[in-house]
Amino acid sequence: MSYIINNTSAFVNIKLTETGRQKLAQGQLNFTSFGIGDSEINYNREDLFDDYQSDASLSGQSKVLKPVDRQPNIKSFITATSNSNQNLNALTQTNITTLKAVVNNKAKERGFFSANTGNTIFTTIDTTDYVKSSGTISGGTISGGTTLVSNNFATATYSVGDYILLKIGNDTLGSQVLNGNTIPTPHLWYKIQGSGTTVSAGDTLTLDRTLPNINSTTALTEFMIYTSKEVYEGFGASTSTPYWNTNTLSFEACCDISCDDVPVWNMNNVWCENLAGMTGTSVNNTVATPNEPYQKFGSNEYLGQKLPYFEYDCLESNDIASIDICGSPGQSVIDGVKKSISILHYTNNTISNFYGEFFYVDNANDKTVKIYLPDLMYHRRSGTTENGTVMGMTFMASGTTKVLGNSDINYIDLYEDPTLVSDTPIVVGKVFPQLKTVVFSDDEIIAATSYKSNRNWTLPPLASNLVSSQNGEANGVLPTNSTMYMTYSFENDTSTGLTTTLPCQYYTKLTNNTSSSKDIQFRIGNVDLLSYMRKEEKSGYDGMGFSAKQFKVLYQITTEDDRPNSDEWKVYDFTTTGITSGASETIDPILLENQNPSSSGFLIDNNVYTGSTTFSIMNSLSMASNANTNLLQFGDEKFFYGNLDACIGATIFKTLFNISISADDFKTTANPTRLNSDPNPPDIRVTEVGIYDTAGDLVMIGKLSKPVKLSSGNTIMIEMAMDF
Repeated sequence: MSYIINNTSAFVNIKLTETGRQKLAQGQLNFTSFGIGDSEINYNREDLFDDYQSDASLSGQSKVLKPVDRQPNIKSFITATSNSNQNLNALTQTNITTLKAVVNNKAKERGFFSANTGNTIFTTIDTTDYVKSSGTISGGTISGGTTLVSNNFATATYSVGDYILLKIGNDTLGSQVLNGNTIPTPHLWYKIQGSGTTVSAGDTLTLDRTLPNINSTTALTEFMIYTSKEVYEGFGASTSTPYWNTNTLSFEACCDISCDDVPVWNMNNVWCENLAGMTGTSVNNTVATPNEPYQKFGSNEYLGQKLPYFEYDCLESNDIASIDICGSPGQSVIDGVKKSISILHYTNNTISNFYGEFFYVDNANDKTVKIYLPDLMYHRRSGTTENGTVMGMTFMASGTTKVLGNSDINYIDLYEDPTLVSDTPIVVGKVFPQLKTVVFSDDEIIAATSYKSNRNWTLPPLASNLVSSQNGEANGVLPTNSTMYMTYSFENDTSTGLTTTLPCQYYTKLTNNTSSSKDIQFRIGNVDLLSYMRKEEKSGYDGMGFSAKQFKVLYQITTEDDRPNSDEWKVYDFTTTGITSGASETIDPILLENQNPSSSGFLIDNNVYTGSTTFSIMNSLSMASNANTNLLQFGDEKFFYGNLDACIGATIFKTLFNISISADDFKTTANPTRLNSDPNPPDIRVTEVGIYDTAGDLVMIGKLSKPVKLSSGNTIMIEMAMDF
């Protein structure tokens, strides 16, 4: 119990009573009447105080207790003559006003990286709150296969099932800058499948798939080991701490409200279609070693979020952020179906509401949601081919607030940061402010953030067009009223260098609506979209980015409305000296981007079709089988390896009660220390105002910081406000 601090201008300390809270919970809270009282006034004292105000030896004004949760009813009411001396007085609409206000504040930026002012240079945080172990290993120990051997692993902390990130170094560039993320290099994720001994105790890690072979290098590669637990278990409190804990209830300590922070965001990549090249995948497959279909991918339990909730359908081209390469007959477009989405959410067990009620977005005042991916090599970031030297990309909520379908779910488009792209920014997802959730719907961004893809870079789409068949109208590769889906893969199937990566996840779609069969010419969608790709043998090679030795095109012919089947993709190797400039060398990205398909030989005809084979990614990516479900799989991602910056938003509904009390009307009190029959009684003092509902229950109580006199002829105005 405590007293209200006296204030030179009286204010009202207001509280919803326990009865009021109960009725609020039951949906029965209403306000119909008010009562005023002087329950804590001793008029004998007040009379004396009035007579001797100049006597400093007397105590000050009367103290009033603060209102409490289980507030009893007003003990002594002050009643009005006009109301037949009833305790309660009717409230009208003129007495009650409801206001709505939106407040906002800056949330703490959360994620795996610390940033300089302006968020242009990011450093990986390596404290134990984030990383289980970190260190370096020599490139000479990374020699392909599925094992890593280093004495640093003997003292490392990890468990089977944890994830290890390798930041690959090379002798041209030099050893990796510890915890650095600016210089573009391959950052590759693996899952620890086992541990063992090769030289000394516990120095060997067995990983889920084949490593690059860079054993000719001496430069150091940095490793970081992260937990495989759920975010709330691995990076925060595993259980909620209640507001009233045992110490509080035993009165042994003051209340220590849980403020456990979960410093990172969750990420779940959800797929609704098998990847190109997945074979033997069926939920009910009866072959000897069936492979896991997308229904058994990690995060498949979030499929209901993809559809119907977020309305990303795998069967229709909805929410098409497609790049229409030319937008004319005979030219390709990008398939608008979203095969996957990435859901970023802050799901944890802390009871502290770090992001308020919603994300506050006000682009005019630079208050928005920003997503930072410091280790992403993004193909649309400003630069020219072969000259990308800074890694990382930012995406931000921008534009007007829209409504999802026929729901009342609001969203704002997620765009590329316009300061980091030279072209018009494109939409890559949605920010849902009400839900405090971000969704990436760009298939390439999702591919590059997937632990299984063997790459942290995105790839540009192909562009294609119909051409007349040189073998006669009847011999074109694409029949009339048929559609060809196309994409491509960079591979390194030789004994050294990087491993084969997940194919480009942008599917190019081209329909033959002409009256005769056609052949297909293709090219990289545009120039200067391969700024992070390098040719290792070229003079001035700087060691940055990535390289590849084979350029293989994947394609599939379907009827006009059918989706491609994952196990029916054809593949053809288009690697020639026309794009490498030297036999057995890495690809020259400038030659690859040559916009003249004729000179580069980029043509699919019946000869190519005959020489094509069935494409499979099962071996190159070590895709899990139903018999080996502990292998890393697409969708197994749990934490978002980036930062999220947002503003907290909250809506305050304020109910104002404006109560007018006339001294000439409120003349009587039930307070036994004041005799109403006294011919010259002391002025009535108001100390409390109660708000009552239709049942006559006290649902809200307000106490004044100091008693207010009802002197003859005056009227006092009491304003009470309650936030909801």
